[in-house]
Amino acid sequence: MALKDKRHQEITNKIRKIMKNVGDDILVEGIMPSLEIPKVGYDNTIWSDEKRMLTIGEKTVQVGPNSSKKIPTFAQYLVMANAIRKLLDEEMESTIRGMYYATLSTVGDEKNQQKFWSGQDDSDDAIKAIELLTNVPREEFAVTSKPKGMISGPITLSVGGDLIDCNLGSRATSQLIPTNIRDLEIVKVKADFVMVVEKDTVLNNIRKSGFIQKYNAILLTGSGEPDRATRMMVKMLNEKWKKPVVIFADADPWGLGIALRYKIGSESLSYDSDRLVTPNSKVLGMMFSDIYEYNIPKVARLAATPEDLNRANDMKKKPWLQDKRWKKELNLFLERKEKCELDAFFKYGFKFLADTYLPNKLREAGVI
Repeated sequence: MALKDKRHQEITNKIRKIMKNVGDDILVEGIMPSLEIPKVGYDNTIWSDEKRMLTIGEKTVQVGPNSSKKIPTFAQYLVMANAIRKLLDEEMESTIRGMYYATLSTVGDEKNQQKFWSGQDDSDDAIKAIELLTNVPREEFAVTSKPKGMISGPITLSVGGDLIDCNLGSRATSQLIPTNIRDLEIVKVKADFVMVVEKDTVLNNIRKSGFIQKYNAILLTGSGEPDRATRMMVKMLNEKWKKPVVIFADADPWGLGIALRYKIGSESLSYDSDRLVTPNSKVLGMMFSDIYEYNIPKVARLAATPEDLNRANDMKKKPWLQDKRWKKELNLFLERKEKCELDAFFKYGFKFLADTYLPNKLREAGVI
């Protein structure tokens, strides 16, 4: 049996076991069935000094049909598990949006009819629950999300057997990072380092400036909140291909949060940090202090909103964000109540970001 087919069978068996255990509880043991699932969230996220990343704790939750409140969730998890089994059996692939529609139905009689899902968030939570129950990432279920990540530079990928040279036309365009990481292989990397930026608009500016060719770099973006495929790509380039990774995001609490997703992980995906997090990456900017060190004109600065301030205060309380550097930057933000986008450097000219700011930061970090 081929390795891929064997793994397929292992995953299918795990899902069948979930269904069998529920059936045995009811029909054999005569007891109320229950699914024990690791709890996801702040109160079950812990910092690992050894791994230098967020990991999931040992708390669990019990989901079963023992109350009217839990019955819908219990049923949703079983329906999603069965839909994933069918997807695997048919050797097909689906987005998380597709899984929502594939399992969409109505329940109740004619007078009390309602949709099975109140929205896609419930469907997404059910997919996550099956990941947690089986300890299998959804990419191995062939369940993916819409591509968001983009990559450009001296790297060659094999996607479903087709070679993609991301350096061809790299001054003019970028390649989407496939979300089904199972079909992706990094074939060749000739870059000296990898630079991740928060937004695709910033990546486009840097790329068009000739930055890739001048510094022999790979440019990556998750186009805001990064998807899992982008984070996995960054991790592979750092750990398997031994390329230094640097990260740049906007100087606001949300930008800092996005940058730290790559470096330390997130509470919502703490159970998958081993595949997604790159502890050796360096967050170089845009720091709040850069607003003043580079004298960003006041007209290009933005006033912090109450949501920004609440976010910064919340970040300061996190036990994994007690590093002096982060506390100093967050305190400066809370004192000045100003934020700034990387795009603000365009006030100094459209090439200033790529020709001056980024090289300065990279030299300070010893990357170039």
